[in-house]
Amino acid sequence: MSSGEQIGRLLAARFAAFDGTPHSEGRVVFWHDEHGEFTQLVDEIAGPSSSIEVLRDVEVVRVERNPFALKYRMLIDQPTTKFLVYLPGKLPNNEDNWLLDLELAYGPLFTADKLTMIINELFPHEASAETRETWLDIMQSTKQFFDDDDLVDALAKRLRAEDDKRDFQAKMIAVLLDLPAGEHSLQAIWRKLLAQYAQDDADGIERIAAMGLSDYHWSGTRAIYRFDAARELKHPTVKDFVLWLFRLAWNGFSDAEHGVDYYANIRRDFDMWRNDPRFTQVMRTLADDAFRELSLNTTVVNMGLEELASHDIFHEVDEQLVELLCAALGNESIADSDVQRIVESRRYGLWHDHYAKDYAIIAAASALRAQLRAARPLMESIASSQQGFQLYASDLYRADGCYRKFIAAWKRGNAPFSGMPIAKSLEQEYSRYQDDLAVKWQSQINTMQNWAINEVPSQARFYERNVKKVTDANKKIAVIISDGLRYEVAQEFCERLTAQSRWNATIESQLSTMPSYTQLGMAALLPHKTLALDASEHYYVQADGRPTDGKDARAAILATVGGNAIKSDDLLHMKRDEYRDLVKHANVLYVYHNAIDATGDDAANESSVFEACSRTIDELDTIVKRLANANVTNMIVTADHGFLYQNHAVKESEWLSETPSGDAIWQKKPRFVIGSNLAHKPAFTTFTAAQVGLDDSRGEGVTIQIPNGIHRLRIPGSGVRYVHGGAALPEIVVPIIHINKGRTAAGDARQVEFRILQSTDRITTGQITVDFLQTEPVGGKVSERTVLAGLWGVEQDGNAVLISNEVPLAFSSTSKEIAERHMPATFLLTSDADRFNNTVIELRLSERISGSSQMRTLGIKAEYRLQRGLIIDDGFDF
Repeated sequence: MSSGEQIGRLLAARFAAFDGTPHSEGRVVFWHDEHGEFTQLVDEIAGPSSSIEVLRDVEVVRVERNPFALKYRMLIDQPTTKFLVYLPGKLPNNEDNWLLDLELAYGPLFTADKLTMIINELFPHEASAETRETWLDIMQSTKQFFDDDDLVDALAKRLRAEDDKRDFQAKMIAVLLDLPAGEHSLQAIWRKLLAQYAQDDADGIERIAAMGLSDYHWSGTRAIYRFDAARELKHPTVKDFVLWLFRLAWNGFSDAEHGVDYYANIRRDFDMWRNDPRFTQVMRTLADDAFRELSLNTTVVNMGLEELASHDIFHEVDEQLVELLCAALGNESIADSDVQRIVESRRYGLWHDHYAKDYAIIAAASALRAQLRAARPLMESIASSQQGFQLYASDLYRADGCYRKFIAAWKRGNAPFSGMPIAKSLEQEYSRYQDDLAVKWQSQINTMQNWAINEVPSQARFYERNVKKVTDANKKIAVIISDGLRYEVAQEFCERLTAQSRWNATIESQLSTMPSYTQLGMAALLPHKTLALDASEHYYVQADGRPTDGKDARAAILATVGGNAIKSDDLLHMKRDEYRDLVKHANVLYVYHNAIDATGDDAANESSVFEACSRTIDELDTIVKRLANANVTNMIVTADHGFLYQNHAVKESEWLSETPSGDAIWQKKPRFVIGSNLAHKPAFTTFTAAQVGLDDSRGEGVTIQIPNGIHRLRIPGSGVRYVHGGAALPEIVVPIIHINKGRTAAGDARQVEFRILQSTDRITTGQITVDFLQTEPVGGKVSERTVLAGLWGVEQDGNAVLISNEVPLAFSSTSKEIAERHMPATFLLTSDADRFNNTVIELRLSERISGSSQMRTLGIKAEYRLQRGLIIDDGFDF
């Protein structure tokens, strides 16, 4: 753009303000051209020949001998005409300037000096003369910036009349880096420079240097961040800053010479970068680069477990931490509480998602070992069948749940993984526990005359005890039967549902049929008076003489009580009107779900049964909500039987060497035998039909035999890791979950509550430690939460400024002991705090909005009066 065009554009902006009235701003513009450079161009720039439309009706006039005549013309003769008064040469003194009143009335003089012209025409007119002089001094030393019209326009949009030289230069850098409007802090500037550096892009720092702003940028970085305070590098680079930053962070933002509060400013901004999920990848790239350059390999390798756990910047720390945790688990030198604490603390580390699977394995392994150790004394205390059954339902099921979660975590985990020895050890320990529990429980089974336990409900009476009483009250009910839903899996589902808003679920247990297999268990859940094996295969079951095999047969039985049956897949594929109509026409709806048993009973897929358990929990959640959407308020989730599972190949000692014999062997499965008049043998527990509640009115001598303990019969082609049918506790303790969805928000799921334990209302030093109390344990409908806490100063206009580091606080304790739910946090004041001295500042808390990267401020806060002693102004503040 030529100088004439640029001047024309700026003049047009002045005249564009004219609204047609005599005294309107923009009607008269005085152009001072001290050196007369534009004498020949002035009539082309404005007037009829101007290339800019708004300037074509402007009259160009010059002050000659009679300024009064010109003044009369502008004010009296042509009071609404636009005038451009061209003033070449030096201006007269004020006392000799007869047009001074008009110059003052119609705005500042227009000048063709580019920098002055930019200040007068583009920058805020409200700025004082002193401020304009300050701006001009900076512009004189950075002229190349102001040769670019786009940069000038962008800077003009950011400037405020009160901006001092520091604000002015900071905003120049913000323009060069294309920062969002309103952002020009040192934190924002370095955030952009670090992001560029992580991508091998030096454009930002090079533009800063090219525009003559390097001294300002690095001086501010030294003063505010204390960067390179010791050595004062003459020509620092972004890489120098990165290495300094990560070395400082590794040392906890302290060094031998200075205390931690000396680096409070950079610590605050480093925490902001690290805690921002949008900046995570940049921080990881920088960390990788810094680790190599800082040569920290030996340091990390020589650190102990607790010392390592206090660092989270470099992924090499997590690698070593995983190794040490595995080793400590292997030699049993660490308590489960310490393992869970360390693993929990890594959840918010920079590299957690890279190592989440490893940490999940470690946490699950430690929990399994702890649970197995806790289970043994309980197991040894079993003195009756009633006690054994109830002890499993209240406590011992946890060992099976921990084993499932460990195996599932292991299969999801990274390979290779250093925890292989502990995995083998735990597999052996769990196997011994299963064996020992089975032996202890078998001693109680041996005393049973019938398949019944005092005060334990029988699965055969499920319908009349749980369903009939609801329908008798003219209410609808849905029963979801998940094939093979083991008690511990049902417990997890129950806990998950209870943790959700408006949902309530309670779990109880009942004694399965014997044998504990699908056809008999499913039949027992139907309305009936008697159960009997069919006369042909002696495998399928008849209820009151009617077949029960398959959904249609069961639906026919349910129809006699106004009910119906459906497979879960069919229900989930129905449209809303369809499943609502289904519910409308049934007092009782049985929904049959089959993921666990379908997977486990397939020899080729039985090793995936724990994945099927997780899938089952998800699918049951969906089924229950669909039924609720059809206005079903009474729901029960139950199972036909449980199961045994071991992840190792069956050992020789786990096979049953003895074989069954008798008049006839009708069915032989890994965990049970059905025959006629089977011979009693020490390796088997034998029941007659009457003893297990089956009708044998045909006089066939129906006999049930199950291998003692958890032994298996060799059956060609059958699965051997996943089995059921016997009398082991995991097979026979069947869950019953009663589900209700509330109509109000009372008792809704919520995040755990906490409070600030404020021990003082004064801050007199550069830091303060505050104690937070999690007021209740996490569990049930109370879920964990993580918040960011920091100290904020509030300016007169209400704008809040973060004046300390932000500390992440994870309130996730499940402990019932209040002493174990305290959490201290130390806040270091930055230099921004100095301007809030002798004012009230606030401890504020925020948390991330679920499903987004945005934060919301919580209502919980504390106030402190900041009363520090001597405050030293460092002279720099972006």
